[in-house]
Amino acid sequence: MTNHWIDIRNSDCILVMGSNAAENHPISFKWVMEAKKNGAKLISVDPRFTRTSSVADFYASLRSGTDIAFLGGMIKYILDNDKYFKEYVAEYTNAPFIVSEKYHFKDGLFAGYDPDKRKYDKSFWAFEKDERGIPKKDRSLKHPRCVFQLLKQHYSRYDLDTVSSITGTPKEDLIKVYEMYSETGKRDKAGTIMYAMGWTQHTVGVQIIRTMAIIQLLLGNIGVAGGGVNALRGESNVQGSTDHCLLWHILPGYLKVPKASQATLGDYNKKYTPKSNDPLSANWWGNYPKYSVSLLKSLFGDNATKENDFGYQWLPKADDGRVYSWLDLFDDMYNGKIKGFFAWGQNPACSGANADKNRKALAKLDWLVNVNIFPNETGWFWKGPGMDPKKIKTEVFFLPCAVSVEKEGSITNSGRWMQWRYKAADPPGFARADGDIIIELMQKVKYFYRKDKEAVFPEPILNLKWDYTTNWKYDPHKVAKEINGYFQKGCGGKRKEL
Repeated sequence: MTNHWIDIRNSDCILVMGSNAAENHPISFKWVMEAKKNGAKLISVDPRFTRTSSVADFYASLRSGTDIAFLGGMIKYILDNDKYFKEYVAEYTNAPFIVSEKYHFKDGLFAGYDPDKRKYDKSFWAFEKDERGIPKKDRSLKHPRCVFQLLKQHYSRYDLDTVSSITGTPKEDLIKVYEMYSETGKRDKAGTIMYAMGWTQHTVGVQIIRTMAIIQLLLGNIGVAGGGVNALRGESNVQGSTDHCLLWHILPGYLKVPKASQATLGDYNKKYTPKSNDPLSANWWGNYPKYSVSLLKSLFGDNATKENDFGYQWLPKADDGRVYSWLDLFDDMYNGKIKGFFAWGQNPACSGANADKNRKALAKLDWLVNVNIFPNETGWFWKGPGMDPKKIKTEVFFLPCAVSVEKEGSITNSGRWMQWRYKAADPPGFARADGDIIIELMQKVKYFYRKDKEAVFPEPILNLKWDYTTNWKYDPHKVAKEINGYFQKGCGGKRKEL
């Protein structure tokens, strides 16, 4: 989310698309209704007529999966009818930047495409730069190769007849939505978009959201009260999970996962630190080497020193060119390349993109650990349709876990507010908090690595700093302090809390 939940009340027009916010995100919808009290208009675009649609000022239907065409038509409408916020676009977006002469778009492909590798050479899309390495700009937005003119050229194909035939939305409904929402391009207006899984779980989800981001930038709806591109999270700590590297391609602090080809910490830092002529170098990511060392010191403590590259060699590395996303992991599991799997707080046998394939993949494991608050389809996949338990070798372990009120810790909600939640009750029976399970699991792993003198590459495990207990129990306060950070004297001195 670019804006907070509460800020929705400042909107003049709210477009809910790829979401049924009234039913699935009622807290967010409270602020939509507050905005409506102040005169805001609500638009619902959805293949179904939902509870959100029932209170909308205007509802438009579309075929599932045609969001890009629908939004592309809006971009053309905004450009053709001069609805965009000219000063904002010229001063605060890359619209005036002039693109290389090598760039083109023909027959559905951008310049630089290699059909053999099925990849793009993005140098074909680069900006022209002056002698100082600064991108050339045309603030008048008239240069034929500026981003603005190329955008107009690209979206010229999205006429109403074409968009209507793709989306199934009547042309008069398209015009109504486009007109209502593009009114937010005025100086005294602001519009926001609210989306959820109806966008993100498409294979082209990234492109859908980028298309909406283009609309918001054209209308000047980014960085203003009541504006933004706002993803409605599925539960209260999805943002916290993202911040602390639940995604495969990032480390805590949004640092990149190292690649196998980045042999040293220097190689790694050089790859992700902006060059001196990059405007970002004076900003956040110019300090990338400091952030990476800080993380390594947090992971390995006094064992991370300048002499051993701060333990960089102990970090797992992703193979170059490999992707380790959800779908890729289950594909490898299905092909017998993965032996064990922790399903922690999730239910892939039910909620995955191809649940039948996921269950067949689980049947090829040696072991499966299901950590959840109640029995679910994943832990009991062997009882599912088409399954013969006699032919399944997977050994399944179920670890009952505590619910949120039965454990203490922090969450980071969709509005980026960090909140501390105190434990209200003890978990029942054998259920335990996630932290307690993780702590004991890691202590066992460390024990077996110390015991096995012939273990291969034990250093990452044995050198890991693991001091998050008090009286042998998991202590969430110590983890919170670790996240908050410490001042350090030198590379191996004592740490002081911030």
